[in-house]
Amino acid sequence: LFISPLLASAQQHGPILSRKEVRQLFANFPDIITLSKELSAQLEARIGSGATPQWDPATGLIGDIFLRIAPFLKMYSLYLRNFRSALADISRWLIANQAFSRFIQQANASPECKGLTFQSYLLLPVQRIPRYKLLLEDLLKHTSPAHVDHQNISDALRTISEVATFVNENIQEHEMTLSIIEIQRMLGLKETLLVPGRRLIKVGTLTKICRKSHQHRQFYLFSDILLYSSSPPPLSDDQSGHRKVPLEDCKVMDVPDAGDCRNQFTIISREKSFIVYTASAGEKADWMLALMRMITERREARDTLQMDNSLRRRIARARRSTMMQFPRVAENFDAPVWDPDEASDRCYICFRDFTL
Repeated sequence: LFISPLLASAQQHGPILSRKEVRQLFANFPDIITLSKELSAQLEARIGSGATPQWDPATGLIGDIFLRIAPFLKMYSLYLRNFRSALADISRWLIANQAFSRFIQQANASPECKGLTFQSYLLLPVQRIPRYKLLLEDLLKHTSPAHVDHQNISDALRTISEVATFVNENIQEHEMTLSIIEIQRMLGLKETLLVPGRRLIKVGTLTKICRKSHQHRQFYLFSDILLYSSSPPPLSDDQSGHRKVPLEDCKVMDVPDAGDCRNQFTIISREKSFIVYTASAGEKADWMLALMRMITERREARDTLQMDNSLRRRIARARRSTMMQFPRVAENFDAPVWDPDEASDRCYICFRDFTL
């Protein structure tokens, strides 16, 4: 429904996708299909209705088939390594390639898809390994240790469990990837959010204290940046830069409750500093903990970054030269937090109390 028409189109003039793009999209999916067919054929020959001799559960073997196939399941790792980039390519092509967008829409609407999307079908091979693991666990549970097939099933389960661990980690990464792609789509950002090493940590609505009023903002905490947007999105390009806070030089400070001002905390950075508040004390604690954990993790990663001695010397010389030319440059400057006039009782420059 998907791969065959795309491959056929790639052989024609004006294809939906080029042959290189089709290979880039599906990776070694044909090899996975071949392996699945081989496993199915061996199981059918062993325990199918036409098996000769008829399979006897008391003495028959089945674990040996999985034991032979299990090492080849590692080929799924190639598919999984390509999976992240494939999803990003699909997202890009759905916007930039009208022919591909029409093809996917028509295919998704087909009764043969049974309500599943193209991306959902690409996920099915990823889910296959955990299902094999569950099957072998059930077989081992119902197989006596004295059974001739017990050791085969146990060995096959151990091998598949190793593959399954890797697959489960990649499924979580896949789900996170989809979330990041969807956030980028909703916000209308041209700058890609999908960069190596970036993880989505937390999403939620916080109320930001602005100059004229208090505004609800949607916050997206990643492992390296804090992104926030007005409601509803999308953001324009000139807004997006002012709404992204790098965590590397970020600080989070608690604001004690006072009167009607409750559940507030301050986010301070070189780019932008502001006060936000949550609907509950528990939500405030969750956000502050998540932010501080990511800030600490980011700084530790920066501090452990190893640089060769020549680079260290060049950086040191450049910093000394800059400080000699611009001695008043503040290295650790943070953007000030705007404080409402009615909440201020002194000048933040001379620290004298207001008299009016």
